[in-house]
Amino acid sequence: HNIADYMTAKNNIVINYKDMNHTNSYGLIKGLQFGSFVFQYYCLVLDLLQLGLTRASELAGPPQLPNEFLTFQDVDTELRHPIRLYCRYLDKFIMVFRFSKEESRD
Repeated sequence: HNIADYMTAKNNIVINYKDMNHTNSYGLIKGLQFGSFVFQYYCLVLDLLQLGLTRASELAGPPQLPNEFLTFQDVDTELRHPIRLYCRYLDKFIMVFRFSKEESRD
């Protein structure tokens, strides 16, 4: 078994305690051992799907020398793509675009 099997097994189950019962049909159970890891991994996948691998690596910078927040390595990297800013906090994200006059017609 792996972590994915463990996490999916925790959905759609009935938890019984004394005379109370609860059916977990949606989401992760709080206090689950790998709950925070799975949520962070899920958010990482969403980030990569929204940005694309190339722009995500340009925003993050190289692993040896990561970029500071809201900075790029150089101006060419910043101007290469219309996405200028990407910030996510839990389930909300902010994305700032800058289009040229020609690009804004599309």
